[in-house]
Amino acid sequence: MFKVDFEVRDNELDAQGVVNNANYFIYMAHARHKYLHDIGIDFSEMTANKQNLFLVSANIEYKRPLRANEKFYVTCKLVPFNPGGKVRFAFDQEVRKIDTDELMAKGLNVGVCVDGNNRNRAYVPEKIKALFPLAPLPIQDEPE
Repeated sequence: MFKVDFEVRDNELDAQGVVNNANYFIYMAHARHKYLHDIGIDFSEMTANKQNLFLVSANIEYKRPLRANEKFYVTCKLVPFNPGGKVRFAFDQEVRKIDTDELMAKGLNVGVCVDGNNRNRAYVPEKIKALFPLAPLPIQDEPE
């Protein structure tokens, strides 16, 4: 499982002294981008080829709050996501404290690739399909 280490900065806290909920989205987005880069998916190259990756849904379940100066990491793993035959993929993510491995938040963030060369057809790139777990759910093309 891919992971990125972080440390809570003072400017990420709300009036209650805990990390503001919006920052978890930022932490997870940064981890997704680092993960994609690490597995050889280049946003700039894909965009130049009119293969556009978009996040279409973001869901975070908060478990416990992070506080100032706490060290934590965010994990990221690609998983198939195919509700109703729609062509999508998801990033299964967790936020955990480094010292205790305690789960602070978990997220399922859903993406799609839009092919600008083919009538903006949605699809899952082969590079991404190849990274799914060994027994992935079937991925079907979206109906026309």
